[in-house]
Amino acid sequence: VFSKYEIRSFIEGCPCCVSDRDKEKIHSKELRELEEEDLSRYAFKAMTTWGNVDDFKHFLPRILELCIDHDLGIHPFGIFGKLKYGKWEVWDDTEKEAVTIFLLKWWKYFLENRTFFDDDLFFGIYNVTGEMEKLLDCWKVEIVQNSFMIYVDFIRYYYQDFVNENLKNKSLNESDHKKFLKWIKENAKSLEEGFYYFEKRNESFAREISDALYILEHS
Repeated sequence: VFSKYEIRSFIEGCPCCVSDRDKEKIHSKELRELEEEDLSRYAFKAMTTWGNVDDFKHFLPRILELCIDHDLGIHPFGIFGKLKYGKWEVWDDTEKEAVTIFLLKWWKYFLENRTFFDDDLFFGIYNVTGEMEKLLDCWKVEIVQNSFMIYVDFIRYYYQDFVNENLKNKSLNESDHKKFLKWIKENAKSLEEGFYYFEKRNESFAREISDALYILEHS
């Protein structure tokens, strides 16, 4: 989708912020071969002090690819901010669709490969795409999967703020706040099942599940 945006031989940048060496790095390899040390500076400065939107679109596929495993040296919310800055909502439909599909796949990958809730990633993707239902559809809470550990982590560390509506800075609209709250309560039954499942298998995690149950019951 973004292959039509070819790299320019010279991409203007603020001389105070972007060195000649920085510029050399982004031209040093083919796009797919660029690594963190080549792209992190550009990802941080893109459009604000280095290049334009079309330049950003050229590098975006590789930037997102490196972000998945935190191999870019820039936090995901920084990339989400760049999408907003680049007014991605008025890009071509095929480009918007490609970005949305990728971000939802990123969230699914996270659910399969991590054991903690990343509020910046979840709410960052939500704020960019507005796809609360699709984010929750990806999050199948099954006690033998990482998704359950992520659910427990969310309840322990984020639920109280969420239920007390202290996450307004995450830009949740009222409808999506209710959808998320309903989803949380619908999956609460997994906590008791998970506690009995892990009680003998992993006592430490069973205690964390017990903490999550207490929080749900007393919030």
